[in-house]
Amino acid sequence: MNNSHPSPQISLHIPPATWNSFRQAMLNARKSNEEVIGFLFCQRHQISKRQVRYFPQVWVVPAPDCYEHQSASGLVLKEEFHLYLLENYLSQGKLDVVHVHTHAGQETPSFSGVDNRCESEYARFLNSRFPQKHRLISGVFDESMQQSEFRIWNKKGNSFEAVNFYPSWFEIGEPQNWQPEADLMFARQKVFGEVFQRQLSELTVTLIGCGGIGAVFAEQLGRLGVKKWLLVDPDSLEIVNLNRMPGATRQMADQQWYKVEYVKQLIKKIYETGSCVKTIPNSIAHKTAQREIAASDLIVVATDNHRSRQVAQELALKYMRPLVCLGTHIDIKSDGVPRMYCRVTVPPLGGGWCLMCGNIINLQRAALESAPVEIENLASQAGYLEGINEPAVFWLNSICASTAVGVIQGMVSGFLNVEQGLDWIYQFPQCQWQHTNTDYLITPDCYFCSSDERDLV
Repeated sequence: MNNSHPSPQISLHIPPATWNSFRQAMLNARKSNEEVIGFLFCQRHQISKRQVRYFPQVWVVPAPDCYEHQSASGLVLKEEFHLYLLENYLSQGKLDVVHVHTHAGQETPSFSGVDNRCESEYARFLNSRFPQKHRLISGVFDESMQQSEFRIWNKKGNSFEAVNFYPSWFEIGEPQNWQPEADLMFARQKVFGEVFQRQLSELTVTLIGCGGIGAVFAEQLGRLGVKKWLLVDPDSLEIVNLNRMPGATRQMADQQWYKVEYVKQLIKKIYETGSCVKTIPNSIAHKTAQREIAASDLIVVATDNHRSRQVAQELALKYMRPLVCLGTHIDIKSDGVPRMYCRVTVPPLGGGWCLMCGNIINLQRAALESAPVEIENLASQAGYLEGINEPAVFWLNSICASTAVGVIQGMVSGFLNVEQGLDWIYQFPQCQWQHTNTDYLITPDCYFCSSDERDLV
């Protein structure tokens, strides 16, 4: 059998909440030391010719009565249960299947000769049985499901290549030369665990918008432990920005520093060495920016521009990257009392609903913002665009940025489940957080996030 060299371009991501539920169900399915099997039916997402990501849409762990035979040396499923899986998850859909099984013992697992033969036959079966030509990914774990090996078979079942497995939203591996004892900076974060701190040090964050919210967000997430950044913003510092940009000076504004260079300096002041900050003083629509965004782990958009939010959402869907959107709004009622809001939104990865579904993006405004200057001026004269920027204050930006940092901490560590999306709105002076019921945001026929619509693109 011909197997290829490991390919870092193929990855299987199981978000933390899904992974914890799946793993516990697998462990519960064992009576003593029998092997157990579980199935994940995954959406395949082609990032480029050589990069593919898989995300589970549904998982199944068979009950003991679904097995024809189950022991420490092997297992066989009942035919009727296997047919049930085929009819419900593969016959009509476009999902690929992941077989995950365990081997007895705690040592690092490897595929057996029996695994090779059975999986090769099953890969050929999937290719001949379904017109969609489903691919087979297989994984083997030790009995405690701590260590694993994954691979994907070709359609002929005569070769395979390695798959990187991440029980995470992100492509976070093991950092090189990690020495937590040498860095006292994070001593008071030990309560969250060493793994959490390692993951933050490997996370690559794209920040679109380095203004009043983005700058505060970058400094706070940087101090939490994120050292790898891609900063995207075409604007320069102005005097009007100084009331809400930590560490920004009049001299920087007079010298017209790019905002991305200013935020880079904030991060570099935290980490004199060991950080990596790329800056793109250009629009998110620029091709260079989009190539870099595809390689990042997380997209954060903190702009007051509807067009940039729309492009960020489209890129998140295109590259299957988690997206966090930040924004604030202030208005004054007729009695002179201010109303202030901030909003933190995380659309579900892969669609279901998106920023357009949640009315976070006004597509008319987005279209006008991307129009030529002459058309934008006409629109402003006709009353479609406001003549001045929206009001902003540092403390409201800080609430928004701090909440987003907490959400990302929850996403990385797994204690916050955002798999169905999240939409939180803070109101002041009521000092209340409203949690949107995201079930109402689901839009099956959305032009942007519907899987059927994206398949047509």
